[in-house]
Amino acid sequence: MNFYMPTRIFAEKGSVRKNKEQLQKLGSCPLIVTGRHSSKINGSLKDVEDSLKELSMEYYIFDEIEENPSVETCERAAAYALEKGCDMVIGVGGGSPLDASKAIALLMKNPDKDGEIFYKAEELPWVPVAAVPTTAGTGSEATPYAILTVHKWKTKKSISHRIFPDVAFVDATYLTYTSKRVLISTAVDALAHLVEGRINVKSNAYNQMLSEYGMQLWGQAKEALRKEQPSQEEYELLMEASTIAGMTISHTGTSLPHGMSYYLTYEQGISHGKAVAIFLAAYMKESQDEELINKITSRLGFADMDEMAAFLREVLGEVTISIADVERYAKELSSDAKRLSSTPYKVTEETLLRMYEASVTIKE
Repeated sequence: MNFYMPTRIFAEKGSVRKNKEQLQKLGSCPLIVTGRHSSKINGSLKDVEDSLKELSMEYYIFDEIEENPSVETCERAAAYALEKGCDMVIGVGGGSPLDASKAIALLMKNPDKDGEIFYKAEELPWVPVAAVPTTAGTGSEATPYAILTVHKWKTKKSISHRIFPDVAFVDATYLTYTSKRVLISTAVDALAHLVEGRINVKSNAYNQMLSEYGMQLWGQAKEALRKEQPSQEEYELLMEASTIAGMTISHTGTSLPHGMSYYLTYEQGISHGKAVAIFLAAYMKESQDEELINKITSRLGFADMDEMAAFLREVLGEVTISIADVERYAKELSSDAKRLSSTPYKVTEETLLRMYEASVTIKE
């Protein structure tokens, strides 16, 4: 059995301001990595800036992280950080800024290299990283993964290096500014992490404990996805479930639904969470493990698999894909041993075709 979780996590209202001294332990001049809008609206960027000012720490901001960040964006951010003399990174936002911050930290410590190092199995150092998540989905604050868009390969891929944040400041208050669309997309991503971490060849007693507890939290808050204005308690449950889900996949990795999702995200423009979650019911069904399926649906507060599938269809809506694309995706993925390696049952091209047929609307 193996369990490793080096990130120090502070989870409470006002987390950044109450624990700002932790930032001084990481360096003297941080680069704040964030997107263009949400961190400015939800107050997270202000909390970080005010805390750094109170600590008399010089800092710089790179606010050009796009959804599904690219290798090229990370290279630009690292070049800017080196120009300004930054020696640490603070990622503020959803999964995109948090993942990008890890990749940027690697480039900052290796200034003679470029983004090619992301996908080479080479032991390299990185500068310290702090994470301030503002969505309840990726759990990137508790994982070593950094998934980037690689345009030359026309897909998304996690970098080869396992970079856990040194410290994470988790505060569900930021979720109150999240749109319903983003809340749904991120929340179902967390659900996918919990399910894929449980139905996984690397699942062990520790991971199972985490994933099942996370499912219980998620199940208590799932009605928030049907509401225009969830309660603060529901936000807190979703945020905690997301972090727990991150801890889960930090040991197991994700599995088949994530592998199937990358085509939809890159080629069809479907949001990551939706692209993953539409395959969850089929993934569970293909396991043919009725005892485990019943345990998962029960933890999530569903009467059975059918109720869970209906709930996901309701909150996610339909996805339509051409039959030509479905056949191509199934053929390519069925020969990608690495992306299938975490699935605890045999996956063939026929398996994938069944899952597509059960999960999406297929057009001629």
